[in-house]
Amino acid sequence: MSNHHDRLTKAYRGLSADQSAALAFHYISEGNELEFKRLGDAVPRKDYNCPDVAYQARLDGFTRFAACWAIEHWRLRTRKAEMLGAALVALRRGKDFEKTDDLLYAHERAESCLLALDRALSAICDEHGLNPEDVRKLAGTNAFKPMRPCVTADEEMQAAMKCAFAQLLAE
Repeated sequence: MSNHHDRLTKAYRGLSADQSAALAFHYISEGNELEFKRLGDAVPRKDYNCPDVAYQARLDGFTRFAACWAIEHWRLRTRKAEMLGAALVALRRGKDFEKTDDLLYAHERAESCLLALDRALSAICDEHGLNPEDVRKLAGTNAFKPMRPCVTADEEMQAAMKCAFAQLLAE
């Protein structure tokens, strides 16, 4: 090995992980396999003691699922509150009853979506051995109860959410 290569290898060893990764990415983009390999060989090797990869991947999937469910839950709760508040303001003003009806319909639609989200949660949890109450607890909420008992779950939304959550858990 030449003196030049020895100096480069020594320089590679002095780089931080971020610097090494950036330089490796540069070599990849240039198609410089030789320097990419030399840089990779200079990166320190470490032994790690970590949880089983399958266990960690599954736990990560459950966590992603719970976070996504919580985001969607609170997005819909906010939408529901927004529509109900706007409808109440419109009612108090006593004008434009058609707009009030539209707002109340949007409120009821948000409730229908929240019911669908809860049903999708229960279905996914049943399939994966999770307790839906654990997911709700992490989200800081309870099972959704609509204002009027006649509100039903949006079946299309329920199917879409179940599919999206299943994909998250499959990653």
